[in-house]
Amino acid sequence: MRRQLNAIKRAQFPWMLEVTKNAPQMAIIQLGRAFQNFFEKRARYPRFRRKGFDDRFTLTNEQFRVEGKRIRIPKLGWVRMRETLRFTGRIVSASVSRTYGQWYASITVDTEDAQLLPAENQDAVGVDFGVTHLATLSTGEKVAGPKALRTLLDRLRCLSRSLSRKVKGFVQS
Repeated sequence: MRRQLNAIKRAQFPWMLEVTKNAPQMAIIQLGRAFQNFFEKRARYPRFRRKGFDDRFTLTNEQFRVEGKRIRIPKLGWVRMRETLRFTGRIVSASVSRTYGQWYASITVDTEDAQLLPAENQDAVGVDFGVTHLATLSTGEKVAGPKALRTLLDRLRCLSRSLSRKVKGFVQS
């Protein structure tokens, strides 16, 4: 499929030359994986994504570079990152996605097992889920549950008050 796409993309899809070559290649690889999962009955039939909804693309190791708090994406240049990489190791890939108009890069790093932090306390504890407290531990510690009802009742009270003042069919400008 990649050969067929490369043969026709200059004539039929000239806009593909504006993006990095890795984006359509990884899309074809991911489509093949989706069909393989479908035929092995691990997933449903793959559906095409619409442009503008859940936009994302994947870059492999050779396609981008990370230096400090910035990442170099082909055809885009250097882009600022909010923080530096937390882990050290071999960078495998990066997935760049758009959520609510903001672009995010998720970088996959292959780390060594020795860098995993050991757990300090390995003791066992029993947990009892209850009504008055969310959980009671065998050590005697009681964990309070979230007070969702109280919070939602306050919100409901405010929304009900707002609704009672509204006039049906009246548009406020």
